[in-house]
Amino acid sequence: MRKTMKTTLAVLASLAFIPAAATADVRVGSPFPGTVTATTYYSSGSFHGAVDISSSAACGYWGVETGAYGTYSWNVTIRTTGTVCYGSGSGNQNEVKHTFANDKVLRQWHFLKTAASVDKTCDRCQIGDEGGTGNVTGPHTHMQVDRYGSNLTGWYDGTTTRGEFLDRGETVGIIAT
Repeated sequence: MRKTMKTTLAVLASLAFIPAAATADVRVGSPFPGTVTATTYYSSGSFHGAVDISSSAACGYWGVETGAYGTYSWNVTIRTTGTVCYGSGSGNQNEVKHTFANDKVLRQWHFLKTAASVDKTCDRCQIGDEGGTGNVTGPHTHMQVDRYGSNLTGWYDGTTTRGEFLDRGETVGIIAT
């Protein structure tokens, strides 16, 4: 009995030294080459809480890639079909999203539907073309991180600034997971 108790205590003590599962930060890259047109606040001063990137090219010219580096499962929601460059009404934006284990959600909006606009698991794959679906003033991609319905801005704070040009894949921000 004493030997069994000793062994049990030794096993329990050794468990205290097992490291907890490490979390990795996720780098988010620009979906195409373009200029950051909005971040936390619009130029008007109203809250935006996301990063908008516009290529300034013709609507539909650039393919939009998912932002997160790493293999993730992406859910695509299509609310508008056809070529829409200057808005289709609030709530009608096309969306791709991934929900991380800590309930943070990376969303990208406004792309045009293409054959690539389907649910998939991939590392930075194309999900559509740059467009203007939803409530917009022109073609761009809106990149947002939220958790429990609240927009989080810390993931790009200090990394990306309004007016900055980003190459495809250049870091927009880092999501702590």
